[in-house]
Amino acid sequence: MVDKNELRAAFTARLHEALDDAGVRARGRGADIHRHLVKVGAEKKPQAISKWLNGDAVPGPDSMAVLCSWLKVRQEWLQYGVLPKKPTGGNNIHQLGAGSDSNVREITRRFGKVPLISWVQAGAWCESNFEQHDGESWLSCPVPISESGYALKVLGDSMTNPGPGRSYPTGCIIFVDPEAETKTGDRVIARVPRTNEATFKILVADAGRQFLRPINPQYPIIDITEETHICGKVVGSFIPE
Repeated sequence: MVDKNELRAAFTARLHEALDDAGVRARGRGADIHRHLVKVGAEKKPQAISKWLNGDAVPGPDSMAVLCSWLKVRQEWLQYGVLPKKPTGGNNIHQLGAGSDSNVREITRRFGKVPLISWVQAGAWCESNFEQHDGESWLSCPVPISESGYALKVLGDSMTNPGPGRSYPTGCIIFVDPEAETKTGDRVIARVPRTNEATFKILVADAGRQFLRPINPQYPIIDITEETHICGKVVGSFIPE
């Protein structure tokens, strides 16, 4: 069982690291954070901010998003410690010179191919990266994706829509980007506590509560706790014939 005090302490250490990187003064940080939250319309009481800085509490989803935007760090890193720390944007694109005419063209590293991995590997994703040879095979991703992206084959029918609308039936291939920012409504891969198993669900934030919701209403929702890790955002899918 993960100690919640350790999780809060680890978050506080990352918060101070991000504040240091952003050049925020060491003394009076609480006032600086409060000032910024007020500026963007997300004011919190100074006592709450003090708890963030002292390892007594972790911000809610709205405050966490504001802090990440202000300090220019990924929410997965600040909240959970999942690397990389900084947003990478289109780091799967690089420039190459094309001959003596110095024309420049863009190509994607690995030509947009990502490894198809198992759900066991996906569950361990938040802890460590996998080597290229760990993938069962390599698939072409139909959308831009970071170098650390991967693919999964959907199992079960929790994300199958019994009515009209988007559906991810058994056998569907989903493409996951661990470096993409996530927000409510996104399809995500998450590692749930106790079992450490990976699950594919919709990320939802409502009335200060965060949870993972299946598309199929026959399955229960899963509350997000401090022990839940968001391992990546689903950026594309493919249904084989």
